[in-house]
Amino acid sequence: MEWFVGLGILMFAMVADGGVSMHNPFFCYTTDPIRSTPKMHSTMSSYEAIRRFNYTGVDSTVSSCSPGRFWYLGRYGGRFPHPALLQNMIDFAESSIQGDIARNYDAGRTSLCRHDFEAIRDWTRPSNFNIENASLATAAGVEAMQRIARRYQESFPDILTKEYSRSRFHFRHTETERTNTSIRAFATGLFGEASQNVVYEEVPENDWFLRPFDFCPEFSEQVSYLAEREAFRVGPEFEEMMEQVNRKLGFHGPNQLSVETVLLMWDWCRYETASTFEFSDSPTGDNATWCAPFSVTHQLLLEFFEDLGSFYSSGYGVRNQRLLENLNCGLLQDMLTLMQSDDATDQLARIFITYTQEIQGMLVALGAFRDAWPPHQHNYAHQTSRQWATSLIAVHASNLAVVRFDCDDGDHDLVFLLNEKPILIPGCDQQTYVCKLSVIVDRLQRFVEADCETFFCTGN
Repeated sequence: MEWFVGLGILMFAMVADGGVSMHNPFFCYTTDPIRSTPKMHSTMSSYEAIRRFNYTGVDSTVSSCSPGRFWYLGRYGGRFPHPALLQNMIDFAESSIQGDIARNYDAGRTSLCRHDFEAIRDWTRPSNFNIENASLATAAGVEAMQRIARRYQESFPDILTKEYSRSRFHFRHTETERTNTSIRAFATGLFGEASQNVVYEEVPENDWFLRPFDFCPEFSEQVSYLAEREAFRVGPEFEEMMEQVNRKLGFHGPNQLSVETVLLMWDWCRYETASTFEFSDSPTGDNATWCAPFSVTHQLLLEFFEDLGSFYSSGYGVRNQRLLENLNCGLLQDMLTLMQSDDATDQLARIFITYTQEIQGMLVALGAFRDAWPPHQHNYAHQTSRQWATSLIAVHASNLAVVRFDCDDGDHDLVFLLNEKPILIPGCDQQTYVCKLSVIVDRLQRFVEADCETFFCTGN
């Protein structure tokens, strides 16, 4: 996985370069010409920020066979924070924090550059960050979904035609507004105004197919993601970051800001970045004022903090790996059925919009992005090149697409694309990343004939 190795090299360079990239108390976010931090916002990263960072385009000619089937599992596009977090963010915005920082700056207690200080002093809460919009899709999220659809259509026009036909396309989403809005944005990207004719599968009350995490109490008992993440939060690296952020903003001694307040600053940083990036003319995105307190080193550390939660809740850190893999029985079976079908009357494209946990669980079932050494509370310094980096694999609008290339011998070629880039699945070609259908079917054979409604919540 060359693109993830490349990220690791970049991250290591940023940590190792003592001249520029190690923590710099005088780092000025507003005038930073590189602005690498939007690519480190974990699951709240903007899709466009990641795409601009490392995008080469889908190679539709990777196989000598002809594209014939398309299966897509996507996370919803960018959203506003959930109600509890958004209310805390609003309370932060209405607190005395800006005045306190201004007094510290005037007294010479901060290491803020003038541009960052003025941005903090003059910042006002964006009007769309209001409690009525909690959890809803953002305009940037809708734009991202439309663009993703158009790019896949440009790569596979014979499958993803501009004309909608119910016999060709299948669409399904969950019951939430953000998945509903996102899948309609995707359809608009494909069909334009004709998207109003798209038929969506009815959402069942017991949606174990697209929301298995919510309907498997046995799995909830397996998850201990808070333990490692919280242990890291009280560890020496996190404590050092807290001291550095407080010093930069001029809070010393008993007046230091709490961890909760600093994390709210980071939430404002990444949510505001993600809500505007798709519309920015700048390759580094527009300013998000509350990114200013954090150096590149801090952003890397906070990203790892979030990755620990993901790794132990929906990644390889889950104790019962078999149960995690089986959770997506319905999706895996659906994908395999489509990939194995040679019936000319079958749908050619099946498109699902759900949540990031399902995509991460699918990657685990496929055996992708497994690290030789799992991340934990004590090995942050050794994890700069980790595969399990949510800022790349689980961002807003992240997607796993499987494309079948029809070959004359019947053992068709499959390509797995994560966020429009090919990924290596164990057993597949290590140079082209092309898989043979027979290899994938053999690997996932237990899902082919399974009764997924009962099998998905078992560790068999």
